[in-house]
Amino acid sequence: MSAYIRSLSMKMDGSGDGPSIGRNGGTSLKVDSSVSSPLQIFVQAKKSINDIFSEIEDYINETCTFVQVIPRDYPILTVEEVEEVSNHAGKVKGIREVLARDHMKVVFFGRTSNGKSTVINAMLHDKILPSGIGHTTSCFLQVEGTENAGEEPYLTTPNIEGKQNVKSVGQLAHALCNEKLTESELVRIYWPREKCPLLRDDVVFVDSPGIDVSPNLDEWIDKHCLDADVFVLVANAESTLMIAEKNFFHKVSTRLSKPNIFILNNRWDASASEPDFLEQVRAQHQERTSDFLVKELKVNTKDQVMERIFFVSAKEALNARLQEAKGLPAQSGALAEGFSARYFEFQDFERKFEECISKSAVKTKFEQHSHRGKFIGAETRQVLEKIQSTSTGLRQDKILCRKELWDKIDFTDKQLQVLTHEMKLKIRHIVEDVEGKISKALSEEIRRLGVLVDEFTAPFHSDQLVLNVYKKQLHGHVEAGLGSNLRARLSTALALNIENSQQEMTERMSSLLPAEKKMVQLLPRREPFEVLYRLNCDNLCSDFKENIGFRFSFGITALINRCMGKQSSSCSIPFFGSRSGTVVFVF
Repeated sequence: MSAYIRSLSMKMDGSGDGPSIGRNGGTSLKVDSSVSSPLQIFVQAKKSINDIFSEIEDYINETCTFVQVIPRDYPILTVEEVEEVSNHAGKVKGIREVLARDHMKVVFFGRTSNGKSTVINAMLHDKILPSGIGHTTSCFLQVEGTENAGEEPYLTTPNIEGKQNVKSVGQLAHALCNEKLTESELVRIYWPREKCPLLRDDVVFVDSPGIDVSPNLDEWIDKHCLDADVFVLVANAESTLMIAEKNFFHKVSTRLSKPNIFILNNRWDASASEPDFLEQVRAQHQERTSDFLVKELKVNTKDQVMERIFFVSAKEALNARLQEAKGLPAQSGALAEGFSARYFEFQDFERKFEECISKSAVKTKFEQHSHRGKFIGAETRQVLEKIQSTSTGLRQDKILCRKELWDKIDFTDKQLQVLTHEMKLKIRHIVEDVEGKISKALSEEIRRLGVLVDEFTAPFHSDQLVLNVYKKQLHGHVEAGLGSNLRARLSTALALNIENSQQEMTERMSSLLPAEKKMVQLLPRREPFEVLYRLNCDNLCSDFKENIGFRFSFGITALINRCMGKQSSSCSIPFFGSRSGTVVFVF
C-alpha cells in the first residue's frame, strides 16, 4: 500500500520519470526543445498530459477496485469515501475524453467585409471559405483537420446528419445564397491535415459573421468564444477601429480573463496609393489599437502590444500562396507596391500567432486539467493514506487483542484444569462419603430386616406356584421398605451436600467468565435432587433355595452334625431294618 501511494505521489509531484503534474497545479511537461514549430509545443504537451492521465486513470481504477472489495464491517472507509473514489474514476475518464478532443482554437471577428474569411484562407494556403464584397459569411464556420490522413474534405451541419460535400459550404454559409443557416449556428469543415501545417498541428479556425449585423453578441460569446485560445480582430485599415468592434471585445473581456487578442489592419495594400500619408496613418492606427488593448481592455503591456498589432493585406497573401502552389513566384500575386513588406509582416503575424496560441493553449487547455488531476490525485492519495493508517491501526489492535485472547485462553485452560482436578477430587470424596453413609445405613437396616419381614402379611402356601408369587411379593415389600428407610435417613443430607458442591462449581466457573458474560445468571436445577435406591432383591436372592420340609432339631442326625462340626463325612445308620429305607446325614 505504501509503495502504491509513493508511486502515485511521484506521478503527481513530478519526482518520477516521464511527464508529471507540478506541485503548484501547473503542467510540468517534458517537451523537446528542438521542435521546428511553436505549435509542436502544444502537440507534445497534449501527448504528455494524455500519458499522465492515462497512468492516473490506471491508478484510480486500481484504487476503485481495491476500495470496492474492502469489507464494510471494518471501519476503514465510509460509503461516501468509496463513492468519491468511484466518482474520481469517472472524472478522469471525462478529462481524457476532453483531452482527446482538445485543440488550439482561434476565432476571427470583425465588421462585415473586413476580410476575416480571406485571412483564414491565406493562413490555410487555400480558398476554402466564401469571401467577397458585401456580407458574405452568414454563420459561424469552423475549419479543422480531418481525423484520418488522406481523407477527403467534408463538412457537417447541426440540422443534417452525416457528411456533406465541402462544395456546399458556399450555399450554406454565403449570405448571398437563398439556402443559408442562422447567424449563431456552426458549420464544421474538415480539411485534409496534410494540406495545411496549422491543421496538422491541431489548430482550429473559426470564422464569424460581421459583428455589426447581429445583436446576438452574448449568444455568440457563450457558444463559440469561451473555449477560444486566441482572438483575431480583423479591422479595415481604410477606416479605423469602430465602437461595435470595441464593444464586442469589452463583452469578451468580461467573460474571459485577459483574452489573447491580435489586431490585423487588413487591406493595408490600399496605403500604397497614398505613400505620403502612409506612416502617419500607420501611427494613427497603431496608437488607437494600442490604447484599446493596453488602456481599455488591459490585456497587454506597452512592450507586448507591439507584437499584437499588424498591417497586412490578406488578399495579397492568399494570392501569393496560390501562386506559390502553382510553382510561380509569390510576387505575381501582388496588388500594389510594397508587397514584400506586407507579405513579410503577414508571415511575422503567423509566427507570433503560432507562439502565442501554442503557449496560450497549453495554459488554458491543460492548466485546468492539471489542477483537476492534481486535486483528484491528492484526494485519492488521502483516501489511500487513510486506508493504510487505519488498517495499520486495526492490525495492531487485532494483534494485541489476539495476544490478550491467547493469554486469557491459556489462563482459562489452566484454571479449568485445576478446577477439573479439584472437582474430580470433590466428586470422589462425595462418592466415598455417600458409599460410607449408605453402607452404614444399609447395615443398620439389614439388622432390622426381621421387622420388615414381620410386617409382610401376605398368606403363605407351600404350593410351588403360590410360593413363587409369595417370594416375589416379599422381595418387593423388602425392597420398598429398605428404599423408603434409606431415603428418609440419607436423601436430605445427600441432596444438601450435592447442591453445595454444585453451587461451588458454578461460582468457580463464573469467576473464569469475562465481565460481559458474568451478567448471565446460571439457573439452578429446577427439579429437586432425589436419590434413588434400587436394591433389586430378586437378583440378590436368586440363588436362594428354600427348604420348607420339617426338621427335628434334636434328632440323632442333627445331634451328630453338631458334635462332628464341619467334618465332611457321612454315615448311614440302619433304622428299623432295611425295609424302611436309609436316612443319610450330611455333616
